[in-house]
Amino acid sequence: MSATTTRAFRLEGPARRITFAEAMDSEFAKIRSVRSTYWTLLICLVVSVGISLLIAAVTSANWDTISQSDRATTGMSTVVTGVFFGVLVTGVLGVMVVSTEYGTGMMRTSLTAFPRRATLFLAKASVLAIVVLLLGIVIAFASYAVASPFFTKHGVDLSLSQAANLRALLAVPVYLTLVALMGLGLGFLLRHTAGAISSLVGLFFVLPIITNFLPGTTGKDINKIVPSNAGSAMMATHATTSNGAPELSPAGGLVALLIWTAVLLVPAFWAFRHRDA
Repeated sequence: MSATTTRAFRLEGPARRITFAEAMDSEFAKIRSVRSTYWTLLICLVVSVGISLLIAAVTSANWDTISQSDRATTGMSTVVTGVFFGVLVTGVLGVMVVSTEYGTGMMRTSLTAFPRRATLFLAKASVLAIVVLLLGIVIAFASYAVASPFFTKHGVDLSLSQAANLRALLAVPVYLTLVALMGLGLGFLLRHTAGAISSLVGLFFVLPIITNFLPGTTGKDINKIVPSNAGSAMMATHATTSNGAPELSPAGGLVALLIWTAVLLVPAFWAFRHRDA
């Protein structure tokens, strides 16, 4: 081989590092290319808004049978009640963003293209958070648009000029996003779709039941900070009590949910960095 030919194959410099923006583009392409993503988002939207509309209509129709104390606590949290039924769907989406890649072996391809695991992990989390945050904003304002007229005609002030109402409404996309990130963490930890989804269901629906049966005040204190109740506290507009004890404040609910998210994401990141694909 001649010297000229040898120079033609010589690299001019070190291989270019993949940037975070390129990793984000790749993750956006992945999440757009999977048909189940669109179905998942649509189901979450329809279920959340539809149930909010149904509850508002039934509540309005039976308004005369509702006690004055219950009427006084009717607020934005009632308007967006449907989100509690759609929230699990975003958690499932978070699981599937990861578990499907492990199931198909696509994760090895992703790591070949993006060997810097911290960059890939952050890109996946960021893309998921952006998609679910936008979905949450649509759900929040769509629920408000269809459900609030049923309450305002009975004199309930749900104007967004009130800070409490606006804060409760904006808590919806935050709640959905954090739950999706919790699902992402479980997906990285378990790397199995059914196992991660089952764990998510247990965390949101089984754990609150178990804590209710714990003796003394321990169970009640734990029950306040389980993810589902923390999310409910975030969207509350009126102070509530349970068995004479005050529930979490909206800020307390946010802090509790952030801690739950960190408890899952931090070990998930460690496992992703140190385990083989």
